[in-house]
Amino acid sequence: MRTLIIGCGYVGEALGQRLIALGHTVTGVRRESADNDRLAKLGIRPLNLDITQSDSLDALAEPFDHVVVAVSSSRGGREAHQRVFGAGIANVCAWLKTHTARSVVFISSTSVYRQTEGEWVDEKSHTAMDTATSKTLRNAEDQIASVVSPVTILRSSGIYGPGRGYLFQQFMKGAATIAGTGERFLNMVHRDDLVEAIIRSLDGNGGTFNITDDEPVSQLDFFEWLSEKIKRPLPPFTPEPDPSTRKRGITNKRVSNKQFKEALGFEYTHPTFREGLETELRKQL
Repeated sequence: MRTLIIGCGYVGEALGQRLIALGHTVTGVRRESADNDRLAKLGIRPLNLDITQSDSLDALAEPFDHVVVAVSSSRGGREAHQRVFGAGIANVCAWLKTHTARSVVFISSTSVYRQTEGEWVDEKSHTAMDTATSKTLRNAEDQIASVVSPVTILRSSGIYGPGRGYLFQQFMKGAATIAGTGERFLNMVHRDDLVEAIIRSLDGNGGTFNITDDEPVSQLDFFEWLSEKIKRPLPPFTPEPDPSTRKRGITNKRVSNKQFKEALGFEYTHPTFREGLETELRKQL
């Protein structure tokens, strides 16, 4: 099987390694060449191009059985996000129209759900376009769904794992704070579970699914668990941040993963943040 990963970063590298172990030949697209040697050592053929540039994907002339679109704005601001998921995805869609693959998987985000009352949301819940980023992301989903079939859209919650996890890293550095009363829910997924969900989707029938672990957790409960686990005091409480200062705004919801688990018989290796962070704690303590 020939698999193309457009956006071969934190998730894409781990995905590439798993696919190679399963017998795939993997090409990984990145904008910069700085990590080409590392990708090559992992067995991933690196290819450097900028999807936001018109005709850049013309370099991908060979056929692929599977295409995984896992792009990100590399922690850039709103403008970078709009370039990648606006012009970038438009260019990817134009390329997909002329390059048939058995399956296409697009990694989206649960940030398309804008609920703020701590309610449960699933794939049928309302998705708003009240921020530039959520609007751009929903448009990107619609564009890809309109040009290829079948396509699987995986709405990932906050990704953590080896070397990654903002609140966890902040806590370990002694720089974490608890926003407001700490009641706002966090929805997370371990990188390796997202990778396995992508692999499972390659032979699926398409659809839109939430990929998140089994237990949304309040920010306060998250930090209380960490504090108890390593015997450190809770972070200080601070006022809730201004939503206008955050790229994706501020939401408060609990995201359900039931549909993907039932449709594909999927089970999470890290069903809650506890299983995932136990490994990271052992590395750092």
